[in-house]
Amino acid sequence: MRTLKIYDDLESYLKTIHPDVTELIYDCDDPIPSWQALATAFPNVTQVRFSDMGHIGITRLINHDFFDAFPRLHGLFIGNNRRSPITTDLSDVNPAHLTELRQLELGRCRTGDFDLFGNLPKLESLTVLADDKQVRLHTGPDCVLTKVCMAFGPRVRAIDIDLASSPVVELALGHNNRHYPTEAKKVVIDRLALPNHLHTLLLNLNTQTPLPARLLGDNQKLDKLEMRLAVPGFSADTLSDLSEVGKIHFLMEGKTAPLSAGFFAGLRQVDELEIRFEDTPIEGPLLPANMSLRQLTYFNASGHLSDTDALVLPDLDVACMFGLKADQLGWLAHSPMLQRLSLYLDKHPLTDLPSLPNLKHLVLRGTEMAQLPATVRSNPNLETLALLWFRIGELGDLSAMTGLKELWLSPVQDKQSNLPPLAGLSQLPQLEELRLDIELKRFDPDWLKLAPGARLMVRAERFEALFDILRASHLDNATVHQYLDQLIAVQKPAQLPAMPADFHLVMMEAKHNRFKAQHKAWLRSVAQDSEQQRPFGADSVLFVCGRSAFKASELKAQAETVGFTLSKTLNDSVTHVLVGTAPKAVAKLDPERHALIDDTTLQQCFTAEAPKFLQQETSNVMTDSVMAMLNSPDEASHKVAAQMLEQGGVTEPMLMPLFLILKTTADNELRKQIRNLLAGHGDDAFQLAVNDRILFHTCRGPDRLGREQSQGSMVKKLKGQRRKWGDALCNDFAKAYYDRFGEGLMYLMMQRDTCPHREAILDTLVEGECLNWHRGAGFGPVLERADEKKRTDLHWHPQYCFNRNADLGSAVTYIPEGMAQRHDIRELNLSVCLLDNLPKGSAQFTGLRRLNLSFNAFEKLPASLANFAELEELDLSYNHFSAFPAVLLKLKNLKRLDLRRATRVDYTEGYNRHYRKLAVPQAFRDALPHCEILEDA
Repeated sequence: MRTLKIYDDLESYLKTIHPDVTELIYDCDDPIPSWQALATAFPNVTQVRFSDMGHIGITRLINHDFFDAFPRLHGLFIGNNRRSPITTDLSDVNPAHLTELRQLELGRCRTGDFDLFGNLPKLESLTVLADDKQVRLHTGPDCVLTKVCMAFGPRVRAIDIDLASSPVVELALGHNNRHYPTEAKKVVIDRLALPNHLHTLLLNLNTQTPLPARLLGDNQKLDKLEMRLAVPGFSADTLSDLSEVGKIHFLMEGKTAPLSAGFFAGLRQVDELEIRFEDTPIEGPLLPANMSLRQLTYFNASGHLSDTDALVLPDLDVACMFGLKADQLGWLAHSPMLQRLSLYLDKHPLTDLPSLPNLKHLVLRGTEMAQLPATVRSNPNLETLALLWFRIGELGDLSAMTGLKELWLSPVQDKQSNLPPLAGLSQLPQLEELRLDIELKRFDPDWLKLAPGARLMVRAERFEALFDILRASHLDNATVHQYLDQLIAVQKPAQLPAMPADFHLVMMEAKHNRFKAQHKAWLRSVAQDSEQQRPFGADSVLFVCGRSAFKASELKAQAETVGFTLSKTLNDSVTHVLVGTAPKAVAKLDPERHALIDDTTLQQCFTAEAPKFLQQETSNVMTDSVMAMLNSPDEASHKVAAQMLEQGGVTEPMLMPLFLILKTTADNELRKQIRNLLAGHGDDAFQLAVNDRILFHTCRGPDRLGREQSQGSMVKKLKGQRRKWGDALCNDFAKAYYDRFGEGLMYLMMQRDTCPHREAILDTLVEGECLNWHRGAGFGPVLERADEKKRTDLHWHPQYCFNRNADLGSAVTYIPEGMAQRHDIRELNLSVCLLDNLPKGSAQFTGLRRLNLSFNAFEKLPASLANFAELEELDLSYNHFSAFPAVLLKLKNLKRLDLRRATRVDYTEGYNRHYRKLAVPQAFRDALPHCEILEDA
């Protein structure tokens, strides 16, 4: 016996009989010949689950034919598919075919009479969405139902429910909208008789008529009672004899009639009671005195609970009260066991609070205070205090609050000026967290009085990190205060003002990367000043602080060659300190006494004092050989070259080839080796790029779904580095990437800005009289490798294939102005360039004779095409034209026109007999009789 899941191809399953299948999971929208045909193929099925189904004839319905075909069914489960719901019709169903049912879950049922389910001998669980005007369910003496979940659809107007004699213990009854009953249509209660042995009851009703008296009948004990009601009223005995409940959730929406006095009077023991009203007056005491209640939540309009003194709840552990006034809190004195208290006082001034010796967590919302009540300030057991949307003059003496661990302050309007003075923070030795929900305008020096290790939480998470780092550093409080006050206004790293050396050193020691570029720029500037005032050389004593790109063995070798001394400790003899990555013990560094330098300073010194053999003028042949290996696509050659460079040194022309390998290799060891080789070379932006974590080795090859990646991810990532790396480095990298991989130049082609550097790179696309924009776009190799299906896909949607995630944006390209003055362009190749219009700047080539626009997405041609009066050859194949472009009639010199497959192909049908070819009007043939037209056969 087994379970079978049908997702498609129903016809193949119906061809044979499956006697071993007892459970059928059906999620297929294929048409079903008949229910009998399905039952014949699965004769022993006892359980069926529907997630989706096709039509049976002209209907899509579970009806009497289904139950006739499956008379031995134990379970039927119909999923609630909101997009395509499955409807049930119980008309003419023979009860004899339901006698084996144990569980039944129906989606929308358009039949309102469910009495046939009320007396089945084996049915234990019923779930249904009733959607008929009249809904009726009466149970008989043979009923064995223990669980009923009946939701009401939008058509329901009246209900007649009688479950009084049933054994149901779990009942959910009401409108399908669980959270907002008032959005449902009102119903009339003709009858509502509930079982007498319930464990769980959920009512979600919006009625025109009041709830029946003694609604809960003889039920005295429930595990859970949930009532979400919009009713005109109910009597004081609605809850009948109910006395003990695990959880009660009672929700009333909108303005209602008063809650009758004594509504909860019969309750004696409740674990959790949640009352959520919007505008419901309470008549008399809310709860009986000395009721055993552990957790109370009360929401209501202010002033509707008048008799608060009658609340005597000695076992109360948690209370959350919204809608009380500050003078209605005396009842709390009767709850000495209270540990958690949350009060919303709606702007009522709070002067006092009863003493609650066991209180550990206190939340006060919406109140005004001169200072914290004395009973709060004197409580040593309080661990959490939250003041939300408050106004307070001062906190007062906090010295007795020795157990406070969390303090949360959220003043009115989130204004920092509405915070009270926080000088008392020093009196809280156990405080672990200070949370301030404010718009940060200035740094308060009182925050530095937090206990060691305590966390400051403000809305600016980056500021929190700076606070933690500076506060834990060797800097004094006055200096920390000064720096943090300056940092509040810094929203972006570029906005960082000029900061002293100790700030940068502390941040570098903490490995805080937000201002990494600024730290490196500062260090480079300091190193340059040091080199001018105290040049590094033979008499220098060097101490290395942090990680340097130079290996220890290399420094020792250079020390012997150049003549400087290496010191393992920062003693009085040290003249120069090499500040590397993550320096340590920066408190001992003295920029006045020590000359701070970086790897670049050392590299320049080593090159000048002791150049390696590749850095000498006589090594041209060897240098050319190394360059050839670096420019090779073979990674094994890169590794050999890197080993040679470790011995021979790096020259200026080698920087970009090494940088390209660094950013595109997946070999971690090779990356580390090249990063060491590039240490100290190039400018600040280059060094920043060398040491960042931006890599491009994942931008090529298949993506995680096995699809071939285009250059979009590379271009998008490079654009994200433009501000950090600078235009010059990004442009050079794009060109080097293109030279290596044949793509990536779209980064330059899509730039609007004109500059000599960009123009010089794009000028390399000129081949004699041809501007080969196609070659620069880099999509051609994909087309060349494509099979017929792939070529069809590229024709159908080139943007989807080459720019799937829109990483290239709209992929609009710009030909530099002035190119026509620098070159005599007669041919423009724009094939496979993701175009639907001519690129900006193409109009400058007025002498064009050949224009290739194939494999793009042109739907029409611009009128400006007529300006190419000398045009002789035009390729429009593989585009998306819907009609012959009229502008072609103006090209009087046209001798060759390619219109093959110039209309858009259908993705599923391809170029079959339904493919619509682009028709050439006779007027064009007559006007240009000597023009050769290539068109579909």
